[in-house]
Amino acid sequence: MASIWAIGRREFASYFNSPIAYFSITVFLLMIGGIFFWKEGFLEVGQATMRPFFEWTPLLFIFLLPAISMRLVSEEKRTGSLELVITMPIRDVEFVLGKLLGSFLFLLVILAVTAAYPLVLGTVGDFDSGPIIGGYIGLALLGLSYLGIGLMASCWTRNQIVAFILALLICGFLYFIDDMAGAFWESAREHVAQFSLQAHFENISKGVLDTRDVLYYLTVTAIAVTVGTYSLESRRWT
Repeated sequence: MASIWAIGRREFASYFNSPIAYFSITVFLLMIGGIFFWKEGFLEVGQATMRPFFEWTPLLFIFLLPAISMRLVSEEKRTGSLELVITMPIRDVEFVLGKLLGSFLFLLVILAVTAAYPLVLGTVGDFDSGPIIGGYIGLALLGLSYLGIGLMASCWTRNQIVAFILALLICGFLYFIDDMAGAFWESAREHVAQFSLQAHFENISKGVLDTRDVLYYLTVTAIAVTVGTYSLESRRWT
C-alpha cells in the first residue's frame, strides 16, 4: 500500500508540475460552463437544476479523461524509464494502481472546482441535494472507469496518441452500447444496459445509490487494471 501511495502521490504532483493540469481544468470549466449557463439556457430559464451538468459532463469526460491518462505508462515506455520498474521493489500491479490513484486524485480536483455550480443554484432557488450528491458520486465512479480504461490502453503502447484513440473508442463504446443495441434491436436495449456506463450513471444520478451500479464501475476498473498489469508483465516474457 505504501508503494501505491508513493507512486500515486508522485503522479498526482506531476500533473501540476506541467501545464497539463491547468490546461485540462481550464478547458473543462470553459466547456461545461458554456453548456451549463448558455447552451442549456440556465440564465434564461433560471431553474435550480444540475441536470445539464450531469448530462454533458460524462460526454466531455470521454475525451478529457483518456487525454489525461494516455501518458500514464506510454510516456514511461517511450522514455525508457519503465525499465527501472523492474529493478524497484514493487510489483507491476502496485505500479499500475499507483498510476491510477494519481490520476483519480486529479479527477477529484476537477470535480471539486465545479462545486461553484451548486452554489450558483442556491442563489436561484431551492433544489434537491440528493440527485446532486448522487450525480457527483456517479461522475467519480464513471471517471474512475474511464481512467482505468485509459491506463489499460496506455499499457498497450508507447505512443500516447494511439493510447488516447484506443481509450476514446473503448469508453465511447461502453457508454453508448445500449443506445447502439437499441438502434438495431429495441428489445435488446434493456438487456444490454447492464453493460452500459451510461445506464448505470443515470441510475446513480437520480440520487439512488445501488450497490449493483457501484460494483459495475469497480468491476470495469478492476478488469482494466488486470489487463493493463498483464500487459506490463508480458515484457518479462520476451
